[in-house]
Amino acid sequence: MKCPKCQRPVDHEAESCYSCGYSEVVAASTCGSNVVLLNRIHDAAHCLRKHERDDLALTLDQLELKFPQMLFCVYLGTLPSHLSLSELGFWLLNHGQVKGAEYARPNENAVLILVDMNTKQIGVSMGYFAETLITEEDAYRALMAARPNLVNSEYGEALERIFLRLGKTLDRKGRQLRKLTREQLHAGVAGTKNPVLDLPNHIAPHLVARVVARAEPIEKPLKSA
Repeated sequence: MKCPKCQRPVDHEAESCYSCGYSEVVAASTCGSNVVLLNRIHDAAHCLRKHERDDLALTLDQLELKFPQMLFCVYLGTLPSHLSLSELGFWLLNHGQVKGAEYARPNENAVLILVDMNTKQIGVSMGYFAETLITEEDAYRALMAARPNLVNSEYGEALERIFLRLGKTLDRKGRQLRKLTREQLHAGVAGTKNPVLDLPNHIAPHLVARVVARAEPIEKPLKSA
């Protein structure tokens, strides 16, 4: 995994980053240690029109029916200058509770897209189980596929495109796994530090998530809808 602060590699069992010392304790001191309730589509920046929210909600419904173990959610906001997208994603997946997803889809299984209207950046944060299925390259390609929509301030369409692209990645991963024999699956799980098929038994709050795709600036400034 990568540190949300400095983006350098760090072991997922470490309590803090070896390079900069960032940890869940530091994140809590900045953003708070309380649990926050989030909507599945949390538009704190008021960027989405009603029809965009409705269309995006329908897309997320379809993805959740297809992948009932996964949690898909969005946060759009205006971040203060001292807080990066990766830090916010890390904190939200450790302290946020998406309404209606309490037990069926835990945060370890989350795919969270974040948009910051101040820095004009977009990024993807993932829980530990989700990141075993979707690679950093997969997430980056999904973000790049939506760049034309973002440049044109088509936020709803952009988010739909990203989620649908990630859904195709999950489809492909599922087909690959179905082709493996029981022995191959067992050997694959035993031979990797990050098993693809096993859900974590228990992960401490500071070990839930990381940002898989680093935030990328959008060439043209975003404008509020």
